Amino acid sequence: MLDVKNIHLIGIGGAGMTSLANILVEAGYNVSGSDIKTFSKSKELEKKRVKIYIGHSASNIDNSDLVVFSSAIPESNIEIIEARKRGIPSLHRMDMITLLFREKDIIGVAGTHGKTTTTSMISKMLIDNKIDASFYVGGESKDVPFGSHFGKDRYLVLETDEHDLSFLKITPYIPVVLNVDRDHLSMDGPFKGNFSLLKDAFKRFMESSSSHKVILNLDDDFLKDYSKTAKTEVLSFSLKDRNATLFAKNIEINGLNTSCDIFLNGKNVGRLKLKIPGEKNILNAMASFLVGYQLNLQPEEILLSLSEFKGTKRRFEILYDEKFTIIDDHADHPTEIEVTLKTAKEVFKDRRIILVLEPHRYSRVAMLFKEYAESIREADIVFLLPLDPADEREISGINTEKIYTEAKFLYPDKKIYYLESEHVIKNLVNLIKRDDVVIFMGPGKIKNLAKEFLGEIK
Repeated sequence: MLDVKNIHLIGIGGAGMTSLANILVEAGYNVSGSDIKTFSKSKELEKKRVKIYIGHSASNIDNSDLVVFSSAIPESNIEIIEARKRGIPSLHRMDMITLLFREKDIIGVAGTHGKTTTTSMISKMLIDNKIDASFYVGGESKDVPFGSHFGKDRYLVLETDEHDLSFLKITPYIPVVLNVDRDHLSMDGPFKGNFSLLKDAFKRFMESSSSHKVILNLDDDFLKDYSKTAKTEVLSFSLKDRNATLFAKNIEINGLNTSCDIFLNGKNVGRLKLKIPGEKNILNAMASFLVGYQLNLQPEEILLSLSEFKGTKRRFEILYDEKFTIIDDHADHPTEIEVTLKTAKEVFKDRRIILVLEPHRYSRVAMLFKEYAESIREADIVFLLPLDPADEREISGINTEKIYTEAKFLYPDKKIYYLESEHVIKNLVNLIKRDDVVIFMGPGKIKNLAKEFLGEIK
């Protein structure tokens, strides 16, 4: 535990900071926090006696012994400047987690896609099997609503973050790596547009394992190559390679349910049944299975827990399913967009798929605008929204128009529209037909648009 009493979180409304606030309250600290506007979890935090300030001010830290900030908070923030002026220690979010859990064995979940779902699956599995582990998920889960918990057991299940290299601040007991894709390659970021630097960072993460074991996905080309020369013991999972530690076959997709036979070291140990769709979630579940097995859970205990997993918010989350279907999804990378649309086609056979997509980050669009355009192939109708920059500076000439132009070239007969957000709802209301499937996709402002549309049609 830390020798402080009052901790202030700058940017408390961010998903990771809200989860951290919950952990600190459960650990017994007095917590306050500030953000530029109110946020969805503010009332729930206030019920836990967290003092919330809307707007940043030097006076917000008057009673603080320690200040914590996320990567989204600039050095010019008045509360950071004031803390340093007063000699109040200030820590990055991940430094705080590292310090708070320095005596725990960390199961660190890393990768470009699937981290939130996998971390949530592992957390639920430990809860179901009476292991009072701590956990910290970067998003909201239906099974673990606040996405975090301060437990008494030796383990911390942690969703890591590679985009700012903060995942290298921890020494994982068991690193879990799901995939490594071209992302977070801003010229202003730590990888300077160089995919090799990102791969090197993942290698360092895997090689830092304190148990000298790593769990990784053999269906990812980079991870498969790494496994051949790994300096640590590799526990692998795969849908393609029968030599993997955990192999799955006989996959069946029935609506939103997915199932397959599971083979551990070549032996059939049962059938994995999930209430969430798609092969990507089979892979997430297989990674979780190997974690549970390393923690001495029995295969039947693991499979039972996974079969009851309800999914995470904004990951193929069905908001409405009557005359037509409305889905809210976080996908921000072309690979995720393509996989999610493919899953939608499998689940909702012969139904029209309408995609409303908000591209995310200048750096991602600059590098991947062609892949963005290719990724919408499975959608029947596409509404493209203006780019959400997140915390990035504008890059001249980079906007949604580049994706739109490329998509129209690739799919000249497909209905593709480029509209401001305020015009999308009206157009959707006029266009939608019975049995249509509308998917709102992106991690930014679009998350409010799906609910706005739902309110309009109900």
